[in-house]
Amino acid sequence: MKPIDYTKRQSQIIDVLKAEEIDFLMVPPSINFFYLFKGYLGLSERLICGVLSSEEETTLIAPSFEKENMIIQTTFEDVVTWKEEENPYQILKNALPSKPKKLALEPSTPFEVYTRLKKQFPEASFQDASPIINKFRTVKSEEEIQRMIKASEDTAAGIASALEVIKAGQTELEILKIVQEQMTLNSGEMGWALVQIDENSAVPHGKPSNKKLKQDSVILIDAGTTCDHYFADITVTSVHGKPSKEFLDVYAIVEEANNIALEISKTGIPAEQVDFAARGVIDDAGFGKYFTHRLGHGLGLQVHEEPYIVRGNKEPLVEGNVHTDEPGIYIPGKFGIRIEDDVLVGEKSKRLVEFDRYLWK
Repeated sequence: MKPIDYTKRQSQIIDVLKAEEIDFLMVPPSINFFYLFKGYLGLSERLICGVLSSEEETTLIAPSFEKENMIIQTTFEDVVTWKEEENPYQILKNALPSKPKKLALEPSTPFEVYTRLKKQFPEASFQDASPIINKFRTVKSEEEIQRMIKASEDTAAGIASALEVIKAGQTELEILKIVQEQMTLNSGEMGWALVQIDENSAVPHGKPSNKKLKQDSVILIDAGTTCDHYFADITVTSVHGKPSKEFLDVYAIVEEANNIALEISKTGIPAEQVDFAARGVIDDAGFGKYFTHRLGHGLGLQVHEEPYIVRGNKEPLVEGNVHTDEPGIYIPGKFGIRIEDDVLVGEKSKRLVEFDRYLWK
């Protein structure tokens, strides 16, 4: 796979800082730090902060004992360091190339960090950097798409493999472990899973339990693994044995909604229209009250990110967006059916992976 071009990402953000006359973007450890500077760092009480400047300078401040780790893990070739007995915010202030008038903060920046920055820069204005960063994060590059395709392929294969080996009498929790193991065998990375059986599958995102699989049970598996930290998110609903006519009838409705959403999802279409299209199929079939969540969400370095495919989101989809397509019908006391794919938006959108979902055959 092609390496991620972090320099390009930083340059894109710097161009926006210049255009909007923002002096600095402050990025403590977070998903956005990883996106911009490569390092997958944990947030702690010790200040670590990446800084992008409209003057085209990049700065990283970190504890002195972490310097070597920072150089190894991130894109920075040098680090401004501080000792345990020093005030890191004062050192950060002294390290900046100019006195800021306007600062943008990474959106998950802790309030404590904000207040201590505000104390150092009392005359500066602060703003949320979400619009700046998300403008680029929501449009996936070729390198990102390669990773997400692999994650989706490994997830689909792992779910299919798990369904081949599970047995009646196993619990949701036991099957969950099997799904995770099968995905990891493919990807080499950790996976997550949600497993729900029979009436439990009628509770969207219900907690896995000790409920046991039986012959002809409905089983819903919502799972994903990663590739270089990029997520897949796929849901398969199947039957351990022979499906009932009611199951097949409801499944056909959800499948049609899933397919219609894929057709509607394309460059220039408002995100909410994709939700409306899928929901219309389910409403027309008389099951509207059983479709209780949005159609989908963006996908990438996080399982849930922009764009959200939901009523009220009138932002047009753009080429390179990746979102889930996951209509569902959940009938209390009986079963739930959700079909979830990961969709790459274009003039003609496509699933990141195609696979046989009729796994009860």
